[in-house]
Amino acid sequence: MKNRIGLDIRIFGTMHGGIGRYCQELFPRILAMDKENQYYLFYNKKAVDLEQLEVFKKFSNATLVETSIRHYSLGEQISFLKKLNDFNLDLVHFPNFNVPLLYKKPFITTIHDMVHHKIGGAKKSHLLHFYAYKKIIENAGIKARKIITVSEVSKNDIAAFLNVPKDKISVIYEGSSLSTEVTAEQVEKVKMSYLLAKPYFLFVGVLERKKNLVNLTRGFDLFIQKYKADVDLVITGKIDSHYPEVKHKALDIKHNNRVVFTGPVDDAELRALYKGAYAFTTASLHEGFGLPGVEALSFGLPLLVSNIPVFNEIYDNAAIYFDPLNPEDIAEKMNLLVRDSQFYRQIQEKSFNRSLQFDWNKAAGETLEVYKAVSS
Repeated sequence: MKNRIGLDIRIFGTMHGGIGRYCQELFPRILAMDKENQYYLFYNKKAVDLEQLEVFKKFSNATLVETSIRHYSLGEQISFLKKLNDFNLDLVHFPNFNVPLLYKKPFITTIHDMVHHKIGGAKKSHLLHFYAYKKIIENAGIKARKIITVSEVSKNDIAAFLNVPKDKISVIYEGSSLSTEVTAEQVEKVKMSYLLAKPYFLFVGVLERKKNLVNLTRGFDLFIQKYKADVDLVITGKIDSHYPEVKHKALDIKHNNRVVFTGPVDDAELRALYKGAYAFTTASLHEGFGLPGVEALSFGLPLLVSNIPVFNEIYDNAAIYFDPLNPEDIAEKMNLLVRDSQFYRQIQEKSFNRSLQFDWNKAAGETLEVYKAVSS
């Protein structure tokens, strides 16, 4: 029996960070695998690169539905609700928890993490947003036929914070989105662009509070000072508009001339930065999955990361772990990787082997199985 399945792609593409990337990688693969059902893809014409949507036009069972309704808006609760109801869908997949409160038809939702429950905002102006977020995510968790998440750690958090049974939650790992095909010329070009003459540790991610960049740079500063290391730290990603002070605090160190902020970069530059890096590092305090580290694994980079449960799950033995609240420990672990070339090569080999566990085609197939289970 053919089902009418809705896909909420109002957040789609690289301009929207992790969830946009999730939609871009996952949904075209699902359509390529499923020739039986009819899909309706709801996109926000004001917040998407229309060229990126061209990928869906080759599928005869895909219909693009234009909307200008953004996430976290009153229109989401009224206009988007009406549009969904007009299409009389058998199932909708919301790739984030933004489900209209009064939507009553069957749906599944992907909840990537519970970071806002675990690390609250520091500014009082965000209090109203937090209560709205709690109401919407709790509604999504309770009413969803199935919840997809990206790690066992997130599964446990969702079950605990939303009070839903664990057997309602399916864990489906993400994959790396980046091609590893990078030429030596491309690496040299990106190094020249950012004046990178030394080996460098690479951080990739939004410059937000949970990334704990202040302790990372303090640890790096101690590493330079104590061990006289000839290594730089490259920080790649956009600044979180809610916390613009993070960058300034991260630079409040003695050796700030050894820290390079690139700002946001396109995929071509990002690939070259990964390819040219000595190792990947993050001192994040909380993640649902840790996609930049998985991308780094695919380039065979050793990882130097926070000793938090989700990183232990995802990166396993391809990483060196440090206490993210202890700059002394960060410095010591950086030195451990740099001073022992044989140890470095061992971690490098484990890194590439671990990368084989993460694949978007596998994720699409497992997601399609969730659709079938809910629809049957």
